[in-house]
Amino acid sequence: MRITIWHNMHRDHYDGYRRHHPMLRVFSYTVPDGDPETALWRAVEMFNAPAELLAPGDRATAAGYRERKLRSFSTGDGLSVLLQGSTAERFWVSNGLQLIPQPTAFERLGTEGSSVSQPLGEAVTYLIPALGDQVRVGLFDVEGAGGADLRKAIGAHHAVAAGDVVIIPSP
Repeated sequence: MRITIWHNMHRDHYDGYRRHHPMLRVFSYTVPDGDPETALWRAVEMFNAPAELLAPGDRATAAGYRERKLRSFSTGDGLSVLLQGSTAERFWVSNGLQLIPQPTAFERLGTEGSSVSQPLGEAVTYLIPALGDQVRVGLFDVEGAGGADLRKAIGAHHAVAAGDVVIIPSP
């Protein structure tokens, strides 16, 4: 399964996630399929605890996160999981004590980072006619970034078929 860490970029993010807050994709990694919530709590630990307190297998992932100079995972931040063979990501946000499942994808995607929240992925402008006429912009991390793979990644984020995604070329 692919786990993605999202930083809440709203100035009031420590007050918790709200649907209008921009969520910035900052880190992704892959682990064997298993219980998503167990894997997510493990992620919270990896991106907050000192390296010497982590299990040996988690230290490399945590080091990759820290090499990007990302801040610790905090209240208002989010996580998503894409299980092997699945076509739709599932989303959670942290309220500081719990990971709260979200009924849908993060509504507003951030595209600009800060010194401690470095964006991950390629900026893409796109439209999903089945979800309305809103032109959207988001960051998607697709290795090879071919058009079909990009549509598949966007479709998985929004829980729609890749064929329902229209990528708008950059000028």
